[in-house]
Amino acid sequence: HAIALDTADQAARFNKRMIDACLRANAQYEQLSPGQLHCVVVGAGATGVELAAELHKSMREIASHNLDNIDFERLIRITIVEAGPRILPALPEHLARASAHLLRDLGVQIRCGIKVTEVTEDGVRLGEKLFVPAELVVWSAGIKAPDFLKRLDGLETDRINRLVVDETLQAKGDENVFAIGDCASCVLPGENNPLPPRAQTAHQQAGHLVKVIAARLKGRAAPEFRYRDYGSLVSLADYGSFGSLIGGLKIEGLLARLMYRSLYKMHLKAVHGFAKTALDSIGEIVARRTRPRIKVH
Repeated sequence: HAIALDTADQAARFNKRMIDACLRANAQYEQLSPGQLHCVVVGAGATGVELAAELHKSMREIASHNLDNIDFERLIRITIVEAGPRILPALPEHLARASAHLLRDLGVQIRCGIKVTEVTEDGVRLGEKLFVPAELVVWSAGIKAPDFLKRLDGLETDRINRLVVDETLQAKGDENVFAIGDCASCVLPGENNPLPPRAQTAHQQAGHLVKVIAARLKGRAAPEFRYRDYGSLVSLADYGSFGSLIGGLKIEGLLARLMYRSLYKMHLKAVHGFAKTALDSIGEIVARRTRPRIKVH
């Protein structure tokens, strides 16, 4: 009964369900049932937190399209559920505090320190006794690598199916297999935990793997991977952005938003090249004046 957002098709499916829920609620004459127009986001990592802010913005934009039969400010409710002690557990605490404060100001409910034990057609059960009615449930709790990885003979995997790699990103069990990104469990020398499953980790690993392949083709020893944390950024729709850069420098507002966009473009350039990224960016600027803020069909 929960929708994950791992693919474009899943995102489109959720978008349709969200719009249908708003249109149906606006057209019905009887009182809304418990949980109607309520949305629960399971998992308060960067994906879940940013999604909650985007949902708050999108559902109110839908309501502005002549849906006047319902007081959406009163009836739309968004809840974030996190099993850990706070939201954004992988990011610095000051980012979590600032994000939580902004979300609560928007009316988003945050429930931390409690696990989801069941998702039903009518809502989400938390722990043994608490039930949160919800028409829409999004699952954004953690990552898990594909099941087929643990069935590859001779390769070591961790509890979430990631291939265990050494400091050269070589999979343990086969010197000719390498893994990067979310499917790799890389614990660098001197560290206790695997590298975080974040875009900058995969980006740096991809650049390093080019050097590893080049060294192997020339018969040289593969260089060791060194990870550098350049900081963290969180963008909460149009409501605010927060960041923490190298050395603990805190940024927010317009500067954080510009850096968030720049980081996104940097990742696109690494995948598609400079020319395509530049053309796409120009196209976005031109089309922004004619593109609707939200599609209701």
